[in-house]
Amino acid sequence: MINILNKAKCCGCSACFNICPENAITMEYDSEGFLYPKIDNAKCTKCGLCLKVCPIINNKKDNKVLEVYAAKNKNIEEQLKSSSGGMFSIFANYVLGQKGIVFGASFDSNWKIVHKYIDKKEDLDSLRRSKYVQSDINITYKQVKQFLDNDRLVLFTGTPCQIAGLKSYLPKNYENLISIDLICLQAGSPLVFQKSLNDNINDIKNIKHIDFREKAYGWDNSRMLIILKDDTYSSQIIRYRDGYMAGLFSRPACHKCYFKGNRNSDFTIGDLWGINKIVPEMYDKNGVSVLTLNSQKAKQIFELIKDDILYRKIQFLDVIKNNPAFAISAKPHLKRNEFFERYKTENVNKLIVTLLKNSI
Repeated sequence: MINILNKAKCCGCSACFNICPENAITMEYDSEGFLYPKIDNAKCTKCGLCLKVCPIINNKKDNKVLEVYAAKNKNIEEQLKSSSGGMFSIFANYVLGQKGIVFGASFDSNWKIVHKYIDKKEDLDSLRRSKYVQSDINITYKQVKQFLDNDRLVLFTGTPCQIAGLKSYLPKNYENLISIDLICLQAGSPLVFQKSLNDNINDIKNIKHIDFREKAYGWDNSRMLIILKDDTYSSQIIRYRDGYMAGLFSRPACHKCYFKGNRNSDFTIGDLWGINKIVPEMYDKNGVSVLTLNSQKAKQIFELIKDDILYRKIQFLDVIKNNPAFAISAKPHLKRNEFFERYKTENVNKLIVTLLKNSI
């Protein structure tokens, strides 16, 4: 059975939780605010399924990058609603148009980041945009399998470790599954994010909208934005993004990520940083994505959707050079341990400012 002795070797993907036939595994938050599996020994039959589906224990990299593109959505409205060039919307619209199911990260009613599915285009906006918090997978792997077994087309989008967890959980390769992973810097602590909200917003039920990368000043000059229900702007927790980017509260497994480089996904999407050096003619203040095709299935799907995309083929090495998070693990901030020693008793926003200032 799963026994987490080294937290750097658990990415929190929840594959073990989803596979357990006895419901002997729960996912519980540790003191840093990350989910880890906990075993109920009274229920556990030692069947070993949790070990078999752990993507770190059984680290597989099924796919290699086959083609790389600079890409942006031809639909300007969808591009503006997205963090980069709007590639996720292209794939989601295709799958929903086939009466399929789309999984991704969303806010719930309490502004917690959770994975969920949609089957209607009018619900798509809830899954758009970057969320710098590790999402709770919950039972979505089980739901994916159920839809796949019922011959529904499924799109699953998540971080590389979440895609690896899903692929490890599923008993076979499904032709009706399309997987997209993100160029992920690191996973931010869910409880740190929740505390940053509670510390600084009088009532989080007054929040109308949260955007970690609002693009009013351009995709490459974005800001964190919170809109309250009275349509006023709150600047109280915008330092959360600064702390996230600096690695103050990233998951230990992110510091030696097992899922960099070759991918388990069909597609990878992210920001095309360095665009002015790579394909300057493609620059767009509303956002440009890097899109990698990692499987033969991806090449087939790309042929079906490419008319909705403006794209140019680029070199993979240029992507890695300008967005090293594709291949290189994040480094924890030197003040990370101090942050976690203090965050429960101090205002998170102010603590981030203090620790980053003192680190210069």
